[in-house]
Amino acid sequence: MGNYQLLFFAFFSGILASFTPCIYPMIPITIGILQSQASSSLLRNFLLSLFYVLGIASIYAALGYVVATSTIIFGQWLANPWVVAVVIVVFLYLAFSMFGFYELYMPSFMLRSKNIKVRGSLLYSFIFGLISGTIASPCLTPALAVILGFVAKTANPILGFLALFLFALGMGLLLIVIGTFSTAIFLLPRAGLWMLEIKKFFGFVLLGVCIYFLQPFLSIPTILKFYSVLLLGTSIFYFATNKGNKIKIFLGILLFIFSILLLMKSIGI
Repeated sequence: MGNYQLLFFAFFSGILASFTPCIYPMIPITIGILQSQASSSLLRNFLLSLFYVLGIASIYAALGYVVATSTIIFGQWLANPWVVAVVIVVFLYLAFSMFGFYELYMPSFMLRSKNIKVRGSLLYSFIFGLISGTIASPCLTPALAVILGFVAKTANPILGFLALFLFALGMGLLLIVIGTFSTAIFLLPRAGLWMLEIKKFFGFVLLGVCIYFLQPFLSIPTILKFYSVLLLGTSIFYFATNKGNKIKIFLGILLFIFSILLLMKSIGI
């Protein structure tokens, strides 16, 4: 994955992560906190929301920088098959949580954050963003793991910083819009099965990251075959669960085509 592709993927993943069942229910609570210090000025509301999201982004950007820097220092670890095996087991654990075998929850005290009061200043909004980003991280671990997995392979601290910053910015995009325009909260779709589909999407991406980490130990044709099997399995899943959903049918067809193309490439056709 190229640098620009990684940055775009990080931003898009952040947007999707904000719609997962773990984070989406937090949006009205967070917006309530932001609007408790809001004013009649749209610019003021925009800045309060922006600084809150920048606080979250600072936490994740620092994490991305540290991970990429650590990879430079301990880069040989990723060449150790035992270390990679442990990493893959962790990613598989996170992937199965996305498929609903078990749940990763937001810390319970964060769910009671309706009582939190934040003074109406940009600094306090930023600080509260820092706190929110820290305590929400365990809930976002699967989405973060996808981005951090690619960041670790790049060993580029600046790219790691930007990728995680854009991930958090994508995740906070809704907060900025709704924090600025209070009536926009009523435009949010209701929580439902569509959020579970986003979780499953991250699950398949995590499986793809597992294959990505196997690249130093397997030949390119073998890796392509693994990707082909994963895409085929994902395609079958979407076909089997479409229930007349045209988006799922389209994704199923698209993934099936890519699966065949990768298989052909792996055998030199």
